[in-house]
Amino acid sequence: MKIETFEGVRIAYLRRTGRYGAGNRRLMEELKSRLKAKDLFRADTAILGIALDDPARTPEDQQRYDVGVVLTGTAVPCGLPVRAIDDGRYAVFEIPHTEEGVSNFWRDLQELTAGLPLDPARPVIERYAAQKVSAHRCEFCVPLRDRGAGTP
Repeated sequence: MKIETFEGVRIAYLRRTGRYGAGNRRLMEELKSRLKAKDLFRADTAILGIALDDPARTPEDQQRYDVGVVLTGTAVPCGLPVRAIDDGRYAVFEIPHTEEGVSNFWRDLQELTAGLPLDPARPVIERYAAQKVSAHRCEFCVPLRDRGAGTP
């Protein structure tokens, strides 16, 4: 695990509403297809997946999921809407990019983050950097409270 600070991160994104699961994977594939069609899916591409709602508290038909490409310049690919990612500190966990690896991360999240000053007001962010994915790895970025809020 490492700590990173996100500042000024913007994504061009697609959003779907509905039960988390296979629909999210299809949305990710749709974004990648759009990027590939415009020759924008490169070695330095990073895609974020963001579950915006807690499935324990939000009805399945209202669960929102964004998938977006991190913008590195001013151009917006594929005419997609743009949104900012919450600035702040994140604990970044690198895990196997497999269904089992992702399931294990969510199962072990409480143990993995024990002692960290979590910020439940911001969502966990899945990060799929092309170089990591080609090595069968991905990252989960868990939001932390700012140091100024009496945290380490």
